Amino acid sequence: MLHKALLTGAGGFSGGYMLRFLEAQGIAVHTIGSKALESEHHHVVEITNAAEIGAVLQSVRPDCIFHLAGVVRHPDPQVFYRVNTQYAVALLTALETNKLQIPTLLVGTAAEYGQPTPAQLPIREDMPPNPLEHYGISKLAQTLAALAAHKRSGLPIVVARPSNIIGAGMPQHFVVQSFASQIAAMQRGEIVSVLKTGNLASSRDFIDVSDMARIYWDLLQTPKAFGEVVNVCAGVATPIAAIVGTLTKLSGLDITVETDPALMRPVDVPVHYGSVEKLLLLLGYAPQTDLEASLEAILKASNKNVI
Repeated sequence: MLHKALLTGAGGFSGGYMLRFLEAQGIAVHTIGSKALESEHHHVVEITNAAEIGAVLQSVRPDCIFHLAGVVRHPDPQVFYRVNTQYAVALLTALETNKLQIPTLLVGTAAEYGQPTPAQLPIREDMPPNPLEHYGISKLAQTLAALAAHKRSGLPIVVARPSNIIGAGMPQHFVVQSFASQIAAMQRGEIVSVLKTGNLASSRDFIDVSDMARIYWDLLQTPKAFGEVVNVCAGVATPIAAIVGTLTKLSGLDITVETDPALMRPVDVPVHYGSVEKLLLLLGYAPQTDLEASLEAILKASNKNVI
């Protein structure tokens, strides 16, 4: 029975949802990170210092750990490796050094796979990873470190490899939020009804953040998942153009779509979606994200919060 959890990344989008989800389950949540948070159960540490993290583990004695901290975008490539790799290595080292067998979920990314061929779709966990950018590379290094720690010390670790997580309050740099923020500004009459977009021809696998939180929770309570990498995805490829179409319909506006060359990515994988086969095997279910409902919530939040 789980009563107390340690969570990293609580100040972020996914981490904030995970915090609220755990508290709703009656879990006492302690958070950890490099920056202060307004919480009596938050612990400030140097995230690459295994000794400091170990001291928190010994003090808190959590029943489980959710490591959601991570950087998706940053101008300095070194930051990806400090936050996405070294932080996890310090956490794993702290667990091993203190001989703590605490169930731990680390969050990777579907970007670790890189660019699949049509024959490799939907992407299974046994596809050889070949990340294209620093984000995926640094997360793959975390994954390898976690699996090695499991083999070396028997640590009860599962690596979740999520696809594109969406939900109300998501960061502005996410493409779905960028569309929603522009459309919300149009609804408020602040800008003309011209939506600036990048490549709309690509397709991605989208999962709502609430589904993500439930799956992370269930995976960490499934011993068969320890030592495994598990796709956390919907198993469906949705064209970015369809996202724009749904948001436009929900807005009730007559919107002109214009491609902005500045928003085109230098490397853009055409189609990327995962297999839910292992998720079904381990948990007996896969997420049934209602994409239109998620997009409606994102659009409403964009107007309410004026992102």
